[in-house]
Amino acid sequence: MSNTQQAESVSTVPGAYEVNGAAVGTIRILDGAISTIVKRTVLGIEGVARLSGSSLIDDFADLVRSKRMQDRSIQIEHKDQSIAITVAVNPYFGYKFPALIAEIQKKVSNAVLGMAGIKVASVSVDIKGIEERPADSESESAGKETE
Repeated sequence: MSNTQQAESVSTVPGAYEVNGAAVGTIRILDGAISTIVKRTVLGIEGVARLSGSSLIDDFADLVRSKRMQDRSIQIEHKDQSIAITVAVNPYFGYKFPALIAEIQKKVSNAVLGMAGIKVASVSVDIKGIEERPADSESESAGKETE
């Protein structure tokens, strides 16, 4: 792997780590780790059905239990001292997209900064499709509305 390729897929957390006043090293965080933070954060938000890639490829990947879904659904672009994230999602039908997108942007930005110490310049959200809620959640929500 060339230095250029390595620089594109690694974030260095700002700040030096010192022992007795002497710098002893840095922390480098690979894009895969950042993608995992993004994936877990997004999938924990109510209204998000799943990350979205190409539906044909996703269906095949699900059959073979591929862990590469996040590679197709989350892109990370390195800026000067920050990163820009693009995440593709499929929300459940009935959720208000502007509110859902704002929540995704806020939670992803906070999670990456909090866990990795990396400033997030922007979080772009692509809605690629809409999913129907599973039958169990529809009957539960219907029951709650009538109570």
